[in-house]
Amino acid sequence: MKNITTVQLIVIMWDMNVIDLRRVDLNLLVVFQTVMQEGSVTRAAVKLNLSQSAVSAALARLRTLFDDPLFERSRAGMLPTSRALEISARLAPTLTSIADVIFEEPEFEPTSSNRIIHLAMSDDLEIVLAPWLAQRKLAQGWSVEFAIHQTNSTLWRESVENSRNDVALTMTPGQQSATFQSEPLFSSGYLCLFNPRLLQLSDPITHEEYVSVDHVRVSFDVQRGWVDDLLAARGYKRRTLCAISHFSGLTPIVSAAPVIATIPEHAAKALADLAGLAVSPVPIHAPRFTISAIWNTQVDGLPENVWIRKTLSEFAQTL
Repeated sequence: MKNITTVQLIVIMWDMNVIDLRRVDLNLLVVFQTVMQEGSVTRAAVKLNLSQSAVSAALARLRTLFDDPLFERSRAGMLPTSRALEISARLAPTLTSIADVIFEEPEFEPTSSNRIIHLAMSDDLEIVLAPWLAQRKLAQGWSVEFAIHQTNSTLWRESVENSRNDVALTMTPGQQSATFQSEPLFSSGYLCLFNPRLLQLSDPITHEEYVSVDHVRVSFDVQRGWVDDLLAARGYKRRTLCAISHFSGLTPIVSAAPVIATIPEHAAKALADLAGLAVSPVPIHAPRFTISAIWNTQVDGLPENVWIRKTLSEFAQTL
């Protein structure tokens, strides 16, 4: 049998990929990414100038193509599955590259720009994103600067409407207007954070331990949270030692007191590594959520905005 050269093999593989791609309507991928961004079939249909039934039909074909539900309906909108998040993370840069080739959008050069990129987020995200951006800036030689401002799932709309801010990162909101664009970045849940030198707990923490020790609550308004509500539904009252409004005040408390903090897992892992603390699964049914990047439609095509959104997608892959 005649040996096949590397070049011939590449040509054969290319031809096979082209044949496979001919079987797929690539417009479906545009519909998929638009639903990801909008979190709604209705808003996706408006943006694509299609009927809702056409978008729904495209989703049905996509579910067959990927053998996955892709989206689940909820009061918060169309929530992406884990598989959908994986697909979007790989697809978004590809669609952006295709658009760049067709429309020849100028690229943003972070190593020569003195632009200040303004990002709005809650400090649980700042704990993990700010160090990553600092490390990337040093490693890549970026001259661009970053300014991080505080927001949360209640105030995100004001942050996006503020022309100073390029992108806001927040828990994916249920309601958005046509003036906003969004991109799911990653899904997360909750973990228990505690000092193992002060609390000798099981691994993982048991329900009995969870309800019998003191807790520190972190919330924007320092009021009740989902932990209080779930425990109350089971006939328990959370023993709260104190309540604070920012995650920045959490490490000193957990390091010094025998308490549990139930916080987003990305922040819990970062603080555990930083302060020598321990984490454990939450022994009650903790909700999961999706973090999205949200920006104003008016800046959607700006090269610097496209660049920071791509950078944020790269960050999400590290989680």
